[in-house]
Amino acid sequence: MGEQGEEKRSVMADVFSIYIPSFFNTIGMSIVSPILPVYARSFGVSFAVASLAITVNAFGRFIADVPVGIAADKWGRRNMMLIGSFIVMLMAVANANAPNFTFFLIFRFFQGIGSSMWMTSRQTLLADILRPEERGRIMGYFQTFILLGQSAGPSFGGWIADAYGLTAPFYFYAFTNFLTLIISYFLIHDVKGVIKKTSQGGGHGFTFKDAIRLLKNRTYAMACLATLTVTFARSGIRGNILPIYAVDELGMSATDIGTIISFATLSNLILTVPMGYAIDLIGRKPVIIWNIIILALANLSFVFAKDYWTMSLAAVVLGIASAGAGQAPSSLAVDATYNERRGLAMGFYRLVSDVGSMIGPVILSTIADSTNLHMPFYAMAGILLVNSLLHALLTKELIDVKKNREEQMKQGIKIGPFKFGGVKET
Repeated sequence: MGEQGEEKRSVMADVFSIYIPSFFNTIGMSIVSPILPVYARSFGVSFAVASLAITVNAFGRFIADVPVGIAADKWGRRNMMLIGSFIVMLMAVANANAPNFTFFLIFRFFQGIGSSMWMTSRQTLLADILRPEERGRIMGYFQTFILLGQSAGPSFGGWIADAYGLTAPFYFYAFTNFLTLIISYFLIHDVKGVIKKTSQGGGHGFTFKDAIRLLKNRTYAMACLATLTVTFARSGIRGNILPIYAVDELGMSATDIGTIISFATLSNLILTVPMGYAIDLIGRKPVIIWNIIILALANLSFVFAKDYWTMSLAAVVLGIASAGAGQAPSSLAVDATYNERRGLAMGFYRLVSDVGSMIGPVILSTIADSTNLHMPFYAMAGILLVNSLLHALLTKELIDVKKNREEQMKQGIKIGPFKFGGVKET
């Protein structure tokens, strides 16, 4: 429960109340992921212009992240999540009925704002709940529910598109967000006293000095760099270049693309909980570095993939690299900002993350338009390797990893039905 030690709340009950709506929110996003660039291209635009379907959504999140964080501090995390779910639901229906590419981009922009309201407030609420020594592994379980949605979504979305047309996945996206809205209303509650405490802590504004202060915190800045790089790769390669590469270079169907992306998500899913323990017991820094290095290798492997099975194998490597790529930088960012307004700190962190999502598709698609569809994978691998070197030199571990490891080994490590170690009572 973070620093809210005086509140007698069940951490798992708190987190579980976010698991279920997060699953439906994520499955909706992943249902449209395999067809989004293809649907955008159906309006008769180039690779680079089609990538705006992803970029403009990220831009909507970008401009909303900090205001949403401030609003979450002032009016509550739950309220922002409910409003965000409603906006995403409405815009999903609008996407399916867009008369032209311009309107499609407008609807995607507002959908991005709604997504920011959900995701930033959700991340802030988790920061309210979790203690530093459990942050990685609890986030691992949380990430598992998200990955379950990501695993099911692409294959289902690809099948829906092949069977019912490219607009059908958007209607399913609207339905899943309707479920998110209803479940959030009944299950999600703000931590008692947090909003009042924030109100007494010095206002709700955001100035340039606030940004400078946050970025002068080197550990927080490196956490932001990690999430910037990961989201740049996720949106630029996985969300944009990979589906186009599979269709234009290898002649694959929407169903093929969906199942390939699902392989990446499934391999990620298998490792997410163990990686959560690694974040707490080995450290945020080594997990970030090794994830980024393996992610670089995964990008290179797609260049040499020539059919469905080799693409699937490359996707498995991508999934392995992605395990911990979200929760490790997030845990590091929360570690570094324990004395900051949580909504503001998480809003700025989300802003940096969305910068990556926004510029990744445009930069990598421009590279593809000016060269070929292989070059973006090479460029991404180079960016990732440089990033891993910077983390090795500059990132500082803030938690006592050795103490966490000793205490956890005494208690035993429990993953699902399995327990490892632990001191037996006599």
